[in-house]
Amino acid sequence: MDQLFYGYSKEKMISLTFADVTESAKILEKKHLSGPTAGRFLGEALVSAALLSVNLGNEDERISLQVQVNGPIGGCLVDASKNGNLRGYTMIKILNDLDHSDSTPLQQALGDTGALTFIHSSRTSVISQHQISCNPMNLRHGLARYFNDYQQKPTAIEISATSRDHYLHRAVGICMSRFPEGQSENFIPLLERFNDKTIEKALAQAVDIDILSNMLGLTDMVILERRVLAAKCSCSHEKVLYSISCLPIEELEEILEQKEIPEVTCHFCSSSYHVGTAEVARLLREKKEQQNKAK
Repeated sequence: MDQLFYGYSKEKMISLTFADVTESAKILEKKHLSGPTAGRFLGEALVSAALLSVNLGNEDERISLQVQVNGPIGGCLVDASKNGNLRGYTMIKILNDLDHSDSTPLQQALGDTGALTFIHSSRTSVISQHQISCNPMNLRHGLARYFNDYQQKPTAIEISATSRDHYLHRAVGICMSRFPEGQSENFIPLLERFNDKTIEKALAQAVDIDILSNMLGLTDMVILERRVLAAKCSCSHEKVLYSISCLPIEELEEILEQKEIPEVTCHFCSSSYHVGTAEVARLLREKKEQQNKAK
């Protein structure tokens, strides 16, 4: 079961967020028919979105992370909601030149230039939006800059996404931040554990927030939140109908004339929805009625 943990040390005024999105990433890798390179990149991106979601307030809020790169994978779009739902996809799923190995460096897929866009939204509006250039693309560095620059929190990030036998094996990550009232002398020694790859090596093992907090000497860590995470999309047949209803009358008439049955595939979860001709006819009739009333 995928989970997000958030805790803090009162003694050192440092918070830890730990996210394990392994099962969700595996599900999405399978649904998208992704190769090992895209699977690992999607795993890293889902970890990133989960770590970012700890700051969400209301139940209808979500954080979206759009990654654009000039490498062959193109980028990705992922998001996480306050209630723990995760979804996402990479622009390109199969990279024949890179998928021969489970350990091909992701940098070869990402290229040398990129941008991260962070979108905090609710059901009705965009609450905030920020973009960070990242050359070359590195999700760890990009997230750390987001927390440091926009949230004013000195922060260290580590993410680990690994594959075995051409399938995703594990996708986890940790975020460590210092509260404003915390002291730099308590934070900097712990930051070095990230810089010297101690935390990176630990994440490659079956660790949890308790093991990591002990490794960092945060022995008084108190867990404030535990959130179950799951791969779950918000798409539905009703939303597909709404999208088709937004088409011009001429296009709806053309669909009926050609007796085509529209099929819409969700980018996030690869679910397909079929819309019958009777439903299209109803949408067309309602659209014409609305148009006549407006005259």
